Amino acid sequence: MNRKIKIFLFILLLMALGFFRENLFVNINDVLYGKLYNEPNPIIWYLSFLSNVSYNTVYIAKWFITPFFAFLFWFVQMKLLLVLFNEKKTTKWLSVLYLSLFLLAGIFFMAGWALGDIYAGYTFSRLFMGLLQSPVACMILIPTAYLYKQTNINQQ
Repeated sequence: MNRKIKIFLFILLLMALGFFRENLFVNINDVLYGKLYNEPNPIIWYLSFLSNVSYNTVYIAKWFITPFFAFLFWFVQMKLLLVLFNEKKTTKWLSVLYLSLFLLAGIFFMAGWALGDIYAGYTFSRLFMGLLQSPVACMILIPTAYLYKQTNINQQ
């Protein structure tokens, strides 16, 4: 397959993944709201099975869905970087960035819990996890890798 087509498909996949993730979480939050306040809430067809599930089960499921989407975004961005640069170095940068942000999310969450302000810890943790579930890493690494390559070419 042509390199430009691969790049286009990976970017399209990132966009679709982002839209699906957002739609899924908005609808799960609607389900949680309906269950918490005992109000009838229309449920989108692909989540209709959640009407028979308890509030706590749906809430806890979000804790597993979040890192799953972070992993999907990491994987798609890793493949995109491989197509763009054909170097393991850029995928290592991506992995280090992802691990760092994941650790920061955990540190802030645990700090909030330990200091008695779990809401503040959760808020900062969500910020970092949100970055992991977006194409922001590629938006940073693509120009960085191009600049790095240009600097190395000019120095030789």
